[in-house]
Amino acid sequence: MFKLKLIATAALFSTALSVIGQVKGNYDYRANSSIATMREASSNQNYGLINMPALGDLTFSIKGLYNAPADSYLAIFTSTQVGETQREANDLLRAKIDSIRSGVLRKSGDVEMFVDMISFVPLYETQAEKKIFSKTTYNEIPIGFELKKNLHFKYSDPKVLEYLVTICAENEIYDLVRVDYFIEDIDKKKDKMIMKAEGMLKQKILRHGQLTNEDYKDKDRQMTEVFLIHLPHEQYQSYTVFSSNAMYVKQSGAVNVAPKSTSQFYMPKFNKNYDFVLNPAMLEPVVQIEYEVKMRLVPKPEKPKEKKEPKEVVKEKIEKQIFWITPTGDIKQLNF
Repeated sequence: MFKLKLIATAALFSTALSVIGQVKGNYDYRANSSIATMREASSNQNYGLINMPALGDLTFSIKGLYNAPADSYLAIFTSTQVGETQREANDLLRAKIDSIRSGVLRKSGDVEMFVDMISFVPLYETQAEKKIFSKTTYNEIPIGFELKKNLHFKYSDPKVLEYLVTICAENEIYDLVRVDYFIEDIDKKKDKMIMKAEGMLKQKILRHGQLTNEDYKDKDRQMTEVFLIHLPHEQYQSYTVFSSNAMYVKQSGAVNVAPKSTSQFYMPKFNKNYDFVLNPAMLEPVVQIEYEVKMRLVPKPEKPKEKKEPKEVVKEKIEKQIFWITPTGDIKQLNF
C-alpha cells in the first residue's frame, strides 16, 4: 500500500511540474547553459540595488509607458499576375481585384480599399535559339508580361483581417506583406503622460528635500524630456520550437531529425523599469509610447563682484614765498 501511494504521489508531482512548464512557456527553453550560468553567477554576487550619486549631483527622472490600442489598421497584400499579353495579365488581375472588392463591401462597409500599382515588366525567352525579334524595329518580342499590384485595406475592427486573408486566398492572392497600426489623438495621449510625470517628479523632489533637510530654492533647474514610439511589427521575435518529430530510416539505421518549425511571437516592453504605466493590461498588440523626463538641480552661478572705481585723491601743496621790502620802498622776492 505504501509503495502504491508513493507511486501515485510521484505521478502527481510529475503532472504538477508539467503544468508549471506549460504555463511558463517553451520559449525560455531555448536559452543555453552559458546564459543560465551567467544568470546564476550574477544572482550570487552581493550587489546593492542602487549606487549613491556623486556629491553635488542632483538628478531626478520619471519614466512612463502608455499601451495604446490601435484605432485603425492597414493591411497590405501583394499580387502577381503573368500573361502572354499585357491585356491578358491586366484582365486576369483585374477580375481578382474586382471579386475581392465586391466581397469586402458585402462583408463590411467599414473597410476602405486602395490598389497600388507596383510594376509591369516584360518576360523574355531565356534560350537564344527561341528568341523572336520584331521585323520592323528589331526589338526582341516578349513571351509574356508580369504585372504586380498591392492591395491596401484600411479597417478599424481587427477581426476583419481574418476575412481579408480568406477572400484574398480564394482569389489566389496569398502574400500578406504587413499590417500597420495607427492611433488617433496621439498629442492627447502625450499630454496625459506629461501631466502624470510632472506630478510624480515634483513629489519626488519634494520628498528628497524633506528627507535630506535641503531647500532647493537656491538652485537652478535644467530639464530634458523625450518620447519614443514602438509599433507592434517592430517588437516581434523569432521562435524555434524546442522539439521536433524524428524520422527513422530503417535501411541504414540512421535517424534523420525533422526540421524544426520557426515562427514569431509578440514581445512587448514589460511594465517593469517604469515609474508609471497607463493601460497596463494588454490582450492584443498595442502601440507603446515611452516618455522620460529628467530634472537636474545645479547651484546658481555666483554674481560677479562690483568693481570699485578708484577715488581721485587731491593733495594740497603749500608754496611759501618770501618778499623783502628795501629801505627805499622796493619789494623784491627772495629765491631759495
